[in-house]
Amino acid sequence: MLDPDPKQRLTAQQVLEHPWLQNAKKAPNVSLGETVKARLKQFSVMNKLKKRALKVIAQHLSVEEVAGIKEGFHMMDIGNRGKINIDELRVGLHKLGHQIPDTDVQILMDAGDVDKDGYLDYGEFVAISVHLRKMGNDEHLHKAFQFFDQNQTGYIELEELRDALADEVDTSEEVVTAIMHDVDTDKDGRISYEEFAVMMKAGTDWRKASRQYSRERFNSLSLKLMKDGSLQSNNNVR
Repeated sequence: MLDPDPKQRLTAQQVLEHPWLQNAKKAPNVSLGETVKARLKQFSVMNKLKKRALKVIAQHLSVEEVAGIKEGFHMMDIGNRGKINIDELRVGLHKLGHQIPDTDVQILMDAGDVDKDGYLDYGEFVAISVHLRKMGNDEHLHKAFQFFDQNQTGYIELEELRDALADEVDTSEEVVTAIMHDVDTDKDGRISYEEFAVMMKAGTDWRKASRQYSRERFNSLSLKLMKDGSLQSNNNVR
């Protein structure tokens, strides 16, 4: 379907008649595979460090920045409960000019709702707001880094990382080690400010993780169908 040569490209009718689509209803239930599971787990644990850093940054916002975020929160808090649900978040983001797909709103809600009560309180909302600003303020990043660098050596060491995340839910030694492994790109056993800033500015990789999942699941499914004869190769079709 994506072949740039129109002579080789499948027509709409050929696509509909293709065995891969014809056999879709009897496609096997293919496992994600250990590689994809590992990548998704790494993304999940990475968010713990990022969320904590966002909370620290939120505490150091200027009066003007806080005023803008607070105004946005009160505008979304239609029920005046001091917290907002996903519908209020969706409507509010659109009013503020953030044209975010519903799937991404759900991702933001899941990422921000630290206590998993189905709502964003003001503190959780501030963390999301800071994240949406794409971490452009290096002064904020330095203050967050200093929070983790307790002994002021200029590096976040494993013990400091462990202490900073001690009260986070489901933060095992394995999770802390995985975070250190991923952020510590030069593999010296500690996180420099540069490595920390790269991690914070990298943005959310949910789309990347989702695409990777789709590719690997497609490949696994295609190989399975080829092996059991459901999908026959055709030399005339690319």
